[in-house]
Amino acid sequence: MKITFHYTYLLIAISFIITGYFSNLIIFTSIIIIHEIGHYLLAKITKLNPTEIIIYPFGGITKTSHIINTKINKELVVAISGIVFQTIYYLFITILYKHNIVREYIYNIFTTYYYHLLFFNLLPIYPLDGMIILNLLISKLLPYKLTMKLNIYISIITSLIILITNYYKFNYTTILIISVIVTNIIKYHKNIDYLFNRFLLERYLYKIPLKGNKIITKINTMYKEKYHIFMHNNHYLTEKQVLKRRFNRKL
Repeated sequence: MKITFHYTYLLIAISFIITGYFSNLIIFTSIIIIHEIGHYLLAKITKLNPTEIIIYPFGGITKTSHIINTKINKELVVAISGIVFQTIYYLFITILYKHNIVREYIYNIFTTYYYHLLFFNLLPIYPLDGMIILNLLISKLLPYKLTMKLNIYISIITSLIILITNYYKFNYTTILIISVIVTNIIKYHKNIDYLFNRFLLERYLYKIPLKGNKIITKINTMYKEKYHIFMHNNHYLTEKQVLKRRFNRKL
């Protein structure tokens, strides 16, 4: 398991140490790592090929190398697993506290960080868990490319609401977190066409188990878990025929 600490986390860690909040740093970091181990283990179990855990000041990201056309429910299990592991960790520390093994001072710090990280990670902002979960649920109902665009719009709107309402105090920590999130959103936006082409290429190259048929007219309206029949000039074309034309033309 490869764990990388992002430079923004290291900056926060240094500030914690300099100001004498070393125990806060240990508690904060342990919650993030346990959360990400949850993602990593479930990704391993469901064969989504986890490759790396990156630790940020707001949480972490577990990178995987699975295909885009993976079953939505399988991805949902992995997306939710971080919250589950984090909650189990909280319950474990609570039991230790009630048996006087963990001091009240430490427990109070732990509880504060637990709820703050949990709430923040559930926000529908890319690349947080809340947005990943919402995006997967939406992709059950809407075309894949549209869900990616909605991912961006919802992330921006939610971020603006938080900034306007000033829920989080505007300090150097907030600036670091916002910079990382904005960078990830911009990168995701730039990669939409690439991701969609990869999504199509996987459908063309691999035999992917799909459920149900969907009649559509445009390739941009393809769904993740549907097999598509294309209506073109009053004629029906299979998904394979359309994708073959697309990629043979590009080749």
